[in-house]
Amino acid sequence: MNIFYNIIRRNAILMTALLPFALQSCGGSGTSGGGNTASSQSATTTTQPVAKQHFEIKIINLNPESTGKVGDEYSLDITDDGTVSADSTIIKVDGKKIATLPKGETSFRIATANIRCGRVPVSVQFCLPGGTSEYASQTLMLYSDIVPKKKSYKVLATYPHDVAAYTQGLVYEDGCFYESTGLTRKSSLRKVKIDNGSVLQSVNLEDEYFGEGLAMVGDKLMQLTWTSHKGFVYDKKTFERLSEFNVATEGWGLSALNKDTLILTSGSENLYFLEPNGFSNIKTIQVCDNLGVVQRLNETEIVNGRLLANIYQTDLIAEIDYNTGKVLSYIDLEGILPGNLRSSSTDVLNGIAYDAAGDRLFVTGKNWPKLYLIKIIDAK
Repeated sequence: MNIFYNIIRRNAILMTALLPFALQSCGGSGTSGGGNTASSQSATTTTQPVAKQHFEIKIINLNPESTGKVGDEYSLDITDDGTVSADSTIIKVDGKKIATLPKGETSFRIATANIRCGRVPVSVQFCLPGGTSEYASQTLMLYSDIVPKKKSYKVLATYPHDVAAYTQGLVYEDGCFYESTGLTRKSSLRKVKIDNGSVLQSVNLEDEYFGEGLAMVGDKLMQLTWTSHKGFVYDKKTFERLSEFNVATEGWGLSALNKDTLILTSGSENLYFLEPNGFSNIKTIQVCDNLGVVQRLNETEIVNGRLLANIYQTDLIAEIDYNTGKVLSYIDLEGILPGNLRSSSTDVLNGIAYDAAGDRLFVTGKNWPKLYLIKIIDAK
């Protein structure tokens, strides 16, 4: 498995960015800067000088041996140019206020034991006399504090799979799979019978679309496309296309966390949490293990409160705590499709479906002739 771990490793970084000088009320409701309505709406445009930044922050990991992991403690130190003092200082970590420092206090310790992994923003607001503010920020890169378990599989049953199906998304319901297939001019949405692999219902995408991930919410199916930044909503029963939606990223994998939240992957380390009506972004978190961020996240499935994500072009499936972004285990499916069933058109592992009522997990691949019911077991 080492070759696969090398693929998904990335180096630790601590990204720093000072935000521009900003005028904002520290808890008040008054207008910042003292300008009046008439002057702010004037047709005359004047160039304003760039305001000086009076404060700087420095964040240092107090564990010099660590590359930066959840659980590390950081010191946050504030310096100023001596020309102005903040009445108070508000510190936020990952968008949540964790402290308000009184006037004259210039240091604080940030505990990360209960913080998610990935890129975590730290913002500092300096509340100045007169109701204005300055801001500074840094981003902590926190890797997981968990060493992922190594897991394997046992094949419980084997089913036929259409070798022409370039599987991108797979969903189970009532003895059938709903399958999204890809490739230009070959992409489709299908309903497939498990026992014999027969296609019960299908609809083709327009030639310009490359089908990707698939999710089911109630009586609707949501299908992504790859680089078009577009997806489609279908009636689950009739396959009538009800609407389309836009996404800001490439579309790779899509899963329904619940009726109110979808999780989208884009081939990066990011999990995008979307609401399934307007498809607006709720939040974004990064997936990490103890060595770095984990990229190429592709087809996904929610299984027993965890997110399973195929790592593209490998035989690995990552088991992820989607609340924290931590990889809990790697499931190695090497060898599941035997060599005698492979041909020149056989592509990579891709396709995960879960039967929650029967507690059954299915996997397949792009242009694979077989689909497998498996049980996850500890690696030897």
